[in-house]
Amino acid sequence: VARYFKEGQIYRIDHYLGKESLQNLLALRFANVMFEPLWNNKYIESVQLTIAEQLGVEERGEFYDITGALRDMVQNHLMQMLCMTAMEAPASLDADAVRDEKVKVIKSLKPLTIESVNENVVRGQYTAAKGMNGYLEEINVPQDSFTETYVAIKAEIENERWKGVPFYLRTGKRMAGKVAEIVLNFRPLQNHIFDNSQTA
Repeated sequence: VARYFKEGQIYRIDHYLGKESLQNLLALRFANVMFEPLWNNKYIESVQLTIAEQLGVEERGEFYDITGALRDMVQNHLMQMLCMTAMEAPASLDADAVRDEKVKVIKSLKPLTIESVNENVVRGQYTAAKGMNGYLEEINVPQDSFTETYVAIKAEIENERWKGVPFYLRTGKRMAGKVAEIVLNFRPLQNHIFDNSQTA
């Protein structure tokens, strides 16, 4: 591509950024006087970012076994969702300004150590069920493969807005349902006048 085009003519995009709901997230956050003041660690207890797929790897076994869920989904799609959820307001909607704020989020991620991986990361493979192949039975997947088809990560962002708020990133194949979602879990109200039976 670089042989035929100048850098300023090349656009790289994660196709998840083309999803309408993700495109609208910036407007929801930064053009909405109701949400922006609540979008921080004072009010949000945790954030869940999920991409679940019902399909298995199908005929992509050879590719997928080299890649796995971490490389296939986390390092691109889920990281984009994380950045869009956690970033500060960009100076403008210019691509460079948005990118700069995303980079700040990535640089603020608490690094995982060998010790913390055991506490904060879960990997797994789907198994045979309901007449469908397990991962190890898929075409072009080695019988002794340890490649993950599911991964969950507890991430932390060490900045003023998000300190102490866990971000749970999850993705997997052959899950119960297909979903791509961002869930903000708000902290319980303190000293409110209703008990749980009156608010249900």
